[in-house]
Amino acid sequence: MNPFRGLLVKELKILKSHFYGVIVTLLFTVLIGLALSHYFNEVNILPAFLFALFFAHILFYPIFILFSLSMETKTQGWLHNPNPGSYLLMSKLVAISVYFVMSIVITIFLVIGSYFYNPGASFYDNIPVVLPVFLLLSITCSSLYFGLWFCFYWFVYYSLKNVPILGRVRPIFLFVIVVVQMFISGLIGESDWYKQLIHMSELDLNIDWLHFNFFVQSEGFTFNMADSTISIVEILLYLFTAILLFITSTWLLEKKVEV
Repeated sequence: MNPFRGLLVKELKILKSHFYGVIVTLLFTVLIGLALSHYFNEVNILPAFLFALFFAHILFYPIFILFSLSMETKTQGWLHNPNPGSYLLMSKLVAISVYFVMSIVITIFLVIGSYFYNPGASFYDNIPVVLPVFLLLSITCSSLYFGLWFCFYWFVYYSLKNVPILGRVRPIFLFVIVVVQMFISGLIGESDWYKQLIHMSELDLNIDWLHFNFFVQSEGFTFNMADSTISIVEILLYLFTAILLFITSTWLLEKKVEV
């Protein structure tokens, strides 16, 4: 068997029980939405719950990466694994991606089922066809990006175990690293040169198919992206950061991090 394929199968098996937990959570949330819809006699509550489930997938990669990495603290498997660190880490990301897609597909089927269950819900009348695709792309990229940060911090934390002077204060030192990283990011984000660079590459998304408003009786929920913009430079910077996080995590992993 190909080494990467073997690692992927292992990761799929490890995360399978956690994915079952995701399915149970999805179905339980739907039942709560149904119950509240009947209790308050408001058909738009269930679609709102499903919309929230859709957005909750932004936490999918970070949570599943922590599940997978926590298993390494128990088995110490990769300390004796001869495969490259890129194989070990990529197998985790691919396995999580498989379950991510499956979870999204299940959520979409639940949305379709909700529509046919009660086609009179005004929630669905206001959603442009292209908007869910745009949101799905944004959620997927954001979830993977945050997951890579979680992975990087995890490897840094356990790498510090090999530094005698920092071994006992690793949580504090990691917290300092996070604070410094956020402080530097904030300084760069507020700098004039960065703002000008971002502004020069902005694309205006002031188009109708990104406009969505949703109201439930006298209380309302508004989701409006009609006046949003995206920056090509900012997207490239996020992509570069994600690649750098992957490479750094792989390098730390190949140092045989002892967890």
